[in-house]
Amino acid sequence: MKSSFLYSLGLFSGIALLSSCERERPHAQPPTPVSVAQPIERQVELTETYTGRLAAVEEVDLRARVSGYVQSVHFTEGQKVEKGQLMFQIDPRLFDAALAAANAKVKQAEARRKLAQSNLARAEDLVKDNAISREEADVRRSEFEQAEADLLVAQAGVQTAALDREFANVEAPISGIASRFLVTPGNYITGGLPNSTLLATIVPHHPIHCYFEVDERQVLKFTRMFFEGKTGGRAGERPTVDIAVSDSDAFEFKGTIDFSENRLDESTATIQLRALVENENEFLTPGLFARVRIPIGEPFQAILVRDSALGFDQSKRFAWILQEDGTVKRRFVETGPLEGSLRMVTSGVTTQDRLVVSRIQLLQDGASVTPTPVEMAAESSAQTGEATDA
Repeated sequence: MKSSFLYSLGLFSGIALLSSCERERPHAQPPTPVSVAQPIERQVELTETYTGRLAAVEEVDLRARVSGYVQSVHFTEGQKVEKGQLMFQIDPRLFDAALAAANAKVKQAEARRKLAQSNLARAEDLVKDNAISREEADVRRSEFEQAEADLLVAQAGVQTAALDREFANVEAPISGIASRFLVTPGNYITGGLPNSTLLATIVPHHPIHCYFEVDERQVLKFTRMFFEGKTGGRAGERPTVDIAVSDSDAFEFKGTIDFSENRLDESTATIQLRALVENENEFLTPGLFARVRIPIGEPFQAILVRDSALGFDQSKRFAWILQEDGTVKRRFVETGPLEGSLRMVTSGVTTQDRLVVSRIQLLQDGASVTPTPVEMAAESSAQTGEATDA
């Protein structure tokens, strides 16, 4: 009985041990399906990207040159106005009356001048006949000259009154987008003074400026490039820049650098640059943030791969290279800046290599894969495929 129990116990232990061995025996992993692509070689241009702010080329605070009551407003808020367009009408009746009074003074001065001229002519005849003294003749000449001066004063008064009447029509001094009107009809405004009543503002959108800051390191780089003959400096051809706004990764707009400050800001160690953007369709608006991309140096041939196809190992980057036997091998690479969705690789791969561009986080050295060739630049479709595969 005892021996039968020991036999059964040994048999049970053997079966359990055999089952455990079966569970621990490793199964062969099937090949991982991946996409592979060959690096692209093409001409690129090194660039630097900075954060900028769009600003109006000019801006006008619309103020009247004369004081009075606003009679009417002649523009639509937030809409475009043209240079010379009537915007505000100040009650012109007082100015019309002042102009009429100035014209009347001219007529009075002309009459006095005519009389003084006649008196002077008679005096000149009488002095020849010794009928009056030379002193009296000189008085007549003085009266004539005074009358002429009075006429000039009166004529200047007409010009002043006419200008005041003209200034009662407040016109747009530039073309641009008008703000809301800050004064409504019936309000009294002051004009012709530094603190005159602000009526509205006008900001043109075409063209537009983009201001951005370049740090000290880049200033020194550009300066060295100038001394090496790679750029023309301030007197050279104006460099073209690409500009992108916050709702898009694409650099849709182009401008030219038309200004560089004459020294660095000591508090920020940066220098301010400005680009002029035509903005003919007036898509860009003053106040927007922008990214400014500046070309550096001459174009050259470079190898490009998808940035998403490169992995990280601490501070180093690597790529998975497909071997002839269907396995992958990790290779460390040196990288440069981004060119769109592609990363410049300065060493480590060639255009003959086949890089794994999907599921790179699932791979390890020597892993077997099932490769599917794709185009290196067609990342959007590959990413869709990755999402499907996952």
